[in-house]
Amino acid sequence: MIQIALSYKNREYLQFEDSSLAQIAETTRKLLCALLEDIYDLVTKETGRFLIYLDHHPKIEVEGFSPDLSNQIERTLRGESAYDY
Repeated sequence: MIQIALSYKNREYLQFEDSSLAQIAETTRKLLCALLEDIYDLVTKETGRFLIYLDHHPKIEVEGFSPDLSNQIERTLRGESAYDY
């Protein structure tokens, strides 16, 4: 399971009471699943989360995954190959 937390103006949202935030989180989860399709099985086996900052300088932080998997995720998010050849 991909866990997602959204952050806006230094406030972290884990529970999405607001329907617009829930919609953003669900859309983001679907997009992350699509981006990580090649390594999705590895991602679901570990406990980690994605912290997505929606401020002026949007960014995605990967937390709680093993170092090797974190590197694979970050390379994938940058558009690089997830695997070292």
